[in-house]
Amino acid sequence: MYEFRGEGWQVSAQSHGPMLLALYVRDLAGIEHRGAPEIAPLAPLVKPRAAAEVPECRTAELRQEWQDWWHRILHGGPEVEAMFAPPGFPYFADSPTLQRLLRAHYGSALSWSRDRLAEYNQISSEHHASGRRRLLEEMIAERALELERDPRSMHLKLLELPLAERRAWFVDPDTVILSQDLSRDAGLYRSFLEPVIRFLL
Repeated sequence: MYEFRGEGWQVSAQSHGPMLLALYVRDLAGIEHRGAPEIAPLAPLVKPRAAAEVPECRTAELRQEWQDWWHRILHGGPEVEAMFAPPGFPYFADSPTLQRLLRAHYGSALSWSRDRLAEYNQISSEHHASGRRRLLEEMIAERALELERDPRSMHLKLLELPLAERRAWFVDPDTVILSQDLSRDAGLYRSFLEPVIRFLL
């Protein structure tokens, strides 16, 4: 995890275990991600091996169950961590198709997610050691110098995930999901995050 603080404001960057699990299940089951934000496929790509387990008549139901789950993860609180209670997954009693998939594939999803979290720790350290994190700090300093008032209080949360597209998705005014490789392209990184910093600060 990375944090950068100033007078009344804070920026943090980290990965997100429940999101990784949800996106793994999405890609494993070949669920079409509709609605905003439409997050890119994971990288490395997850083959849709579970698609055959879901009858054609249940695909729309599964997509809606998954969308509801994703919405709760995006906007939920501490209960997000309590969603996963194998082997029964009682939290998903109202989402029977999704519950069945979790029962069948939770082990592989958890293993995959833990591997990605371990990789993220290395990538985040590399971003810091290479100076890529300084670009974010520079954008904030530049904005603070432009202001003719005190900076607003803010906590910008960057959720960095292993996604197949180098881009960012705006979730809430203060939350951005982005590819964990986005900062390797300084111009692209600035183009996505500078407008958010200008708006919030």
